[in-house]
Amino acid sequence: MCKFIAATAVYLSLSLALVGGEVVVTYLGHSCFTIATEDGVAMIDPYATYVPYPGLPQPADVVLITHGHIDHCPWCYGEKDRVTGDPVLVWPFNREGRVDEGRWRITDWLTADFIEATHVTRTGGGQGLVCLFSFELGGIWFAHLGDLGRPLSEEQVASLGEVQVLMIPVGGAFTIDAAEAVEVIGQLPSVRVVLPMHYFVEGYCPWEQLATIDGFLAEARAQGWAVREFDSSQVTLSPETLSETLEVWVLPFLVP
Repeated sequence: MCKFIAATAVYLSLSLALVGGEVVVTYLGHSCFTIATEDGVAMIDPYATYVPYPGLPQPADVVLITHGHIDHCPWCYGEKDRVTGDPVLVWPFNREGRVDEGRWRITDWLTADFIEATHVTRTGGGQGLVCLFSFELGGIWFAHLGDLGRPLSEEQVASLGEVQVLMIPVGGAFTIDAAEAVEVIGQLPSVRVVLPMHYFVEGYCPWEQLATIDGFLAEARAQGWAVREFDSSQVTLSPETLSETLEVWVLPFLVP
């Protein structure tokens, strides 16, 4: 798998009418999101068909892969049609299997920070390493924490920067659990929107070891955080409309 593959323009199949400064985030299920601006569409962690959410295939201009497991990298399992078009495929690991840490310019509209983290949990679940991605689109700083196994180090917090929209696993077993997710959110005081991911959904997530989202939402409410449950898998953001206080946004996964 190449780190960068030349891309040609593709078009988002969802009905979006973007204006300047707007960013549309779509939850495709499990740990997969698209983030669309006027300039292009970034997708993070598409899943192989073994993970039977219905949101894929979808087109993208850039695909960021946090690690090579079946629920995050279909190319690693021979599935080349889960993302349509001809996207730039970003594989953040070097030949030694370590994250190629630093700030990388991927296209003329997307630059991302690559940050190495462990997939292994405090109880020994998960395996290997993951790449945390931090990037700015439409004037908003996003971070996707992949299959983060443990709370962040001081160095990782510094590298992630002033994150405003955080995509974070909450299901435990192979990643941080609900209580640890709350701990991580507390490590990033700039966060205004939390998008939970990587939790058990009956009929769609193959791993019954994962907890449902309910435990995390209970933990969030205990912190006094607002929890907003949306009817749509898409939300439109702009720097001006972000809340001044932290909110947890629960998006249903896309059903085309």
